[in-house]
Amino acid sequence: MTRLIRNILILIVLVIVGDCLIGHALQQAYRQTTNDKIGRLNYICDSVNAEIIVLGSSRALHHYVPRLITDSTGLSCYNCGFEGEGIVFHYALLRQLQQRYRPRLIIYELTYDYDIQYLPWRPAKLTNIRPMSGLQCRDSILCSVDPWESVAMLSHIFPYNSKLFNILFSQQPTEYDSPTVDNGYIPQFKVLSEDKFQGIYYLKHDENIDSLKVGYLKKLINENRDRLMVVVSPRFRSPEDNIYGMVEQMCRNQQVPFYCTVTHPVISRDITLWEDDGHLNDKGAQAFTSYMIPFIKQKLLANHDINNIKTNEEN
Repeated sequence: MTRLIRNILILIVLVIVGDCLIGHALQQAYRQTTNDKIGRLNYICDSVNAEIIVLGSSRALHHYVPRLITDSTGLSCYNCGFEGEGIVFHYALLRQLQQRYRPRLIIYELTYDYDIQYLPWRPAKLTNIRPMSGLQCRDSILCSVDPWESVAMLSHIFPYNSKLFNILFSQQPTEYDSPTVDNGYIPQFKVLSEDKFQGIYYLKHDENIDSLKVGYLKKLINENRDRLMVVVSPRFRSPEDNIYGMVEQMCRNQQVPFYCTVTHPVISRDITLWEDDGHLNDKGAQAFTSYMIPFIKQKLLANHDINNIKTNEEN
């Protein structure tokens, strides 16, 4: 019996040591990855110091052209949009950024599915938060989504288990590494055709609200109200709806500008501006960014952030 207990203890020690060693090696490999989504996330967390940043899902990633914003305001801009991610991830990402510096202006592109509506797969969306080892509030964010995260995160390997293939084998360039990427903005160049259009986009009001997401949206608004604007960019042929009333009220309570442009009379109707019914192509992104620039300037001026902002006469 004594030998059995000794062997069990030795095995436990070996497992713990092995987990620490392998986990440390994976962490170093992850931090040194410079391509694809991991490389993008590393760059945003460690290097971005733009005065204006854009956060949000793929609609942020493909809809905001930093070059145009910089040309019009004189302030540096970086698009931190991340495909398939919603408010919990972007709140964590912003907190990670803010441990290094404070942007002058944060533009948050709101996506109803990712930021308000309950979706049963939400714990699976933590894979890009777990590796943020330097984020001081990481564990509390993870546990707010799934209390079991506190147990799983005892393993040094666990934060990287879903990233293993990307860390070890994915060295081929992707759209994130394309020469066309402009300060984080990834342009799309296809044009939607009528035969590929699946029908008018309409997101009905869903009472199945995700209180966790709404809670993080409130935190984002409350903690950054002096330098935040919330935007819903256009969707192709989207009819009028009232699903954003709750967000509008939340923003109004904190005097945060909220712009719902989902039914923009020109951009939402011109098929030549769209890659698919939810994402603008490069021509559309330039049109939308140009449309938003006066509102961006208005917010900056309201904050007395006017030292480097170009006047209308200079533009």
